Amino acid sequence: MAALPTGPKASLHELHLKPGHQPPIIQGCLLKIITYERISSTNTMAKALAQKGAADWTVVVSEVQTQGRGRSGRSWKSPKGGLWFSLIIRPKIPTDRIPILQFWVANALRTGIEEVCGVQSEVKWPNDLVVNWKKLAGILIKTKISGPELVYAIAGIGLNVNLTAEELPTGATSIFLARKKRFSLEKTLGSILTALEGQYKTLRDENAVVGNWWKHCAHRMKPVIIETSNSRVRGKSVGVNFDGSIIVQTDQGSVTVPDGTLRLDT
Repeated sequence: MAALPTGPKASLHELHLKPGHQPPIIQGCLLKIITYERISSTNTMAKALAQKGAADWTVVVSEVQTQGRGRSGRSWKSPKGGLWFSLIIRPKIPTDRIPILQFWVANALRTGIEEVCGVQSEVKWPNDLVVNWKKLAGILIKTKISGPELVYAIAGIGLNVNLTAEELPTGATSIFLARKKRFSLEKTLGSILTALEGQYKTLRDENAVVGNWWKHCAHRMKPVIIETSNSRVRGKSVGVNFDGSIIVQTDQGSVTVPDGTLRLDT
């Protein structure tokens, strides 16, 4: 059963996590959940804790983030009503397999949301979950490497749970908008953490992790446009690689894109 810390601001109103609602012991370690009412960034706090030796499977959750960040340092609006948390893990994997973490988190996040809320989302390259092509959640993986070893990884997750249309940025959606009712943040977090634990063993099998992600990809075998820092790639999305890059079939042949912003080519 999870151990709840009693540090500063360790209560979170709607997101007050009770021992009876926690997922089981994960990989033989106690799950530690640290909750805040307001914090600049759960990823920033998780990084500080990880550098001080925080245990594997430590979770930092906040009701509000004042400086939430997404990919490429983009601001992530994080008001009350969403689920904003970061997970510290120390998987024993080679550093060249770190990109698999992104796929694993996305798979588990999608599963956890569907099981507790009944919302069927799809994954979108490189790090989003979408419903009808509107952004439901984002994932940000940060790591520390020492030589050939992964010291720790932080999986930051932002999920729009009970936010209204007026509270969301353009192009985003929420579980509330999809289901027309509000959901417990506590139960939603518990479902996601349980899914992460349940799928943790799949990290040993890259084909299974990436195959599951691709099966639920919103743009699988569809025409896309990808904007990179210095170019635009246009073609059919035909696959993803273990290193996190996407494969696009263009008129000039197959192109591998390591990073960028993707949209459907309509």
